[in-house]
Amino acid sequence: MNTEPPPPPPESSPPAPAPLAPPPLPAVSSAVRRWIPEPFEGPVNFGSVVENLLKRPERIIHALGAGNTGVSRLMLLGAALGLAVFGVLLGTYSGGAQLWAAPLKVTLGTLLAVFICLPSLYIFSALGGVDASLPYVVKVMVAAIALCSLLLLGFAPVLWVFSQSTESLPFVGILALVFWLISLSFGLRLLLGFSMVQGARSIDYIKVWMTLFVVVTLQMSTALRPIIGTASTFLPTEKRFFLQHWFEELSPPASAR
Repeated sequence: MNTEPPPPPPESSPPAPAPLAPPPLPAVSSAVRRWIPEPFEGPVNFGSVVENLLKRPERIIHALGAGNTGVSRLMLLGAALGLAVFGVLLGTYSGGAQLWAAPLKVTLGTLLAVFICLPSLYIFSALGGVDASLPYVVKVMVAAIALCSLLLLGFAPVLWVFSQSTESLPFVGILALVFWLISLSFGLRLLLGFSMVQGARSIDYIKVWMTLFVVVTLQMSTALRPIIGTASTFLPTEKRFFLQHWFEELSPPASAR
């Protein structure tokens, strides 16, 4: 009896491909991770703003971007107050009219330098890939000056001691200049963090602008002289480059050569 061959076994379906692993996340450097924005916590008052500005500046950046008007106003007030107090201490070296002229020149001169350099800051930020509006950039710049003025307040007692214990005008001027550059460098670091938060492709543009801003503030201090010493007029009557002014002030008088 003929028997039919058994049917072939059913073909097994090919195994399903293994799911693809998700692409690795881009590495985040510690510098960028430091500036990951966080919401501002707690009540908005002068103490909390100062504490966050020193310890968690990324929260200040987040609050400014979220339109927190309370933080913005306190930043502006703190910047003006810190600069004015630093100016008063500079004025104690000479006393008299410098007690009100020096803080006025320091405060208005710094704010004028900010106003002059704001257009270039916005342009350089845009070239570096920072996605932020002009009002946001202005607020962060004010916060940077507020941090600078806060550090100047920390140096104020040291400056006061030397302004009251020495008659060397060049030494007091150099000391004030060193304190200003140190404080400004820390304050402007806030702009670098802001650039990272806003997705900058490169922070080199911001670094170039920071150099420009420092030079402008130094020239402003010369254009508004005297700030520490005294003079017969409120403002200078001749134009000088700040390096030329420093060289002439540090050079001994011709009779002493």
